[in-house]
Formats: sequence, structure tokens, C-alpha cells
Amino acid sequence: MSFPKNIRTVFANIQFRKEIQKNKHKRETVGFDEAKKIGLLYDATDDYNYEVVKQYVKTVRGMQKEILALGFVDKKELPPSQFAQYGLDFFTRKNLNWQMIPDNPIVTNFINEKFDILVNLTNNKCFPLRYIAAVSHARFRVGRFDKKNVVCYDMMIHVKGEPGIKNFIEEVENYLRQIKTSHEHQ
Repeated sequence: MSFPKNIRTVFANIQFRKEIQKNKHKRETVGFDEAKKIGLLYDATDDYNYEVVKQYVKTVRGMQKEILALGFVDKKELPPSQFAQYGLDFFTRKNLNWQMIPDNPIVTNFINEKFDILVNLTNNKCFPLRYIAAVSHARFRVGRFDKKNVVCYDMMIHVKGEPGIKNFIEEVENYLRQIKTSHEHQ
């Protein structure tokens, strides 16, 4: 017997609020140039998103930065076209508990990773990715603007409409490159 989705959502949001309250990690502003380790969260259900993120990971590695991407595939199984490789990991619906919270060692390791910057590339409608962003141990968390998700991010970027993932990546990087911290100039 499975719980109806709206009941699961209620319990998921209760658990989400509890996790947010106990998440007391020190946050700080980090610019793109200063960052050495970057984490990306994205919806990997669409092959196009996967290809865009895979290319971006390769580009950022070329800048001598460490980057890890975690994609959520909204299916029970990972499609054959998508497979984990260095810097690109996945989880599926099968890896969610009954409250829709990710329950998987790959996700736990990602949450505990001390990223300089974590970027959620989704539109915040994907609960498991929003949850990961909110409880992440990253120094600086970035996501799309949404009044309901202020607790999830340290910086939110307002974009008109629904820009594709490639355009949103460009917007985020543009804003992050403008951030200059005082210890960056020393």
C-alpha cells in the first residue's frame, strides 16, 4: 500500500522544516573566481539537461576547478543513456524514502561535501533537489528566486519566464563572477 502523494507531501514538508531548523552551517559569500569546488543540482530526467551539464562540467574542469553534478531522474530506473561517471552522479525515485527525501549514500555524500558554491539549476518544483540544496554543507548556495524557498539559498537569481538550463547556467556564472570578496584581493 502506498501513501497518496498529497499526504506524502505534507509529511515531506514537515521533515523539511525540521531539517532546515537544525541546519546551522556557517554560510558565506563566495564568488566564482574564488571557488575551488562547485556542486550542481539538476533535473536529469531530460537528456538535453544531462548533455548541457556534462559539457559545463568539462568546461569548468578546464578552469582548474573541481565540480560535481548530481542529477535527479524522475523515474524508477536510470535510462541506459545516462550513467555515472567522474563528476556526474544520479539518483532516481527508487532512492527516495516515503517522505520523498533522498535516501542514498551518493546523495548523503553530496550533501556533506564542503562545496564553495552549490547551484540548484532547477525551478524549485523538484522537492528532492530543493531538499538537498537546503541541507547542503556548501559555503554558498545559489538557486532561482522563489519567495517560498528563501531558507534554501544564500543568493537567489530572478529570471523572467522559464529559461532553459543552458541560459540559467550562463546567468548564474555571470552573477557569481561579479562577486568579489575581501580575502580574494589579498
